[in-house]
Amino acid sequence: MTRAWRWLLTALCCVCALPAAGATASLRIDSTHSHAEFGVHVLWFGKVVGRLDALHGRVRIDTNGQARVDVVVDARSLRMHNTDYEAFASGPGFFDSARYPAIDFRSVPFPVKQLSAGGPVEGALTLRGITHTVRFDLLPQPCALFAGARATDTPAAASSAAPAVATTAPALAASARGAAGTAPAVAATQAATAPADRGTCRVLARGYIERSRFGMRGHRFIIGDRVELGLVLRVRRSSVTQATPDATNAAPAVANPAVASSANLPLR
Repeated sequence: MTRAWRWLLTALCCVCALPAAGATASLRIDSTHSHAEFGVHVLWFGKVVGRLDALHGRVRIDTNGQARVDVVVDARSLRMHNTDYEAFASGPGFFDSARYPAIDFRSVPFPVKQLSAGGPVEGALTLRGITHTVRFDLLPQPCALFAGARATDTPAAASSAAPAVATTAPALAASARGAAGTAPAVAATQAATAPADRGTCRVLARGYIERSRFGMRGHRFIIGDRVELGLVLRVRRSSVTQATPDATNAAPAVANPAVASSANLPLR
């Protein structure tokens, strides 16, 4: 074999050994153990909260240590303890879930270490067909899946999930009781107290929007404009995949989470 051929074969082997450009590690959101929440202030009744149980999405981590969170929430899965509140929140003056069943959130890239340490995450929230940039704050959730995660990681080293957040929100519970049964108290959730599953991590995020910017103008003189949002996500490692162009199946979407669940995120 000539020197030129040996050089060519060596070069080809080196190229084949390189990781594909744009490779990503994909953490799948476990829909069974994840949900979104929202909270609003109602005149005379204080804070009222609701929960959306149907969502899906992924956390993608690239070789540069950047992560993206894509979530889609089904607004039709809304649940509240008061049927009148639930009918209003599902109707045209609020989420209008019949016409706009999907609530999407796609984050911009952010340092993967923030999944463990906490920090701000911005992205595009689409609600009622209207898109605006919003900011969520990730709560610290130390987890081995997030520690130094890269696209080239193997699926092996998954440790137990992050420690639970506080299990009570006294102010929320008080506001629900003060409504004399009309303010929906978020259904007891086990997300914060359930035993940790090996190979999973939690992502807790909270933020808020001004609902008028998304066309949610029902009962403006009774219900506050500020809607508090929260996400309680359980993520699991998926197989390493090649990055694909942003497609609809990238599951974008945050939606109506509320940082105000009686068993999860403290409302601020």
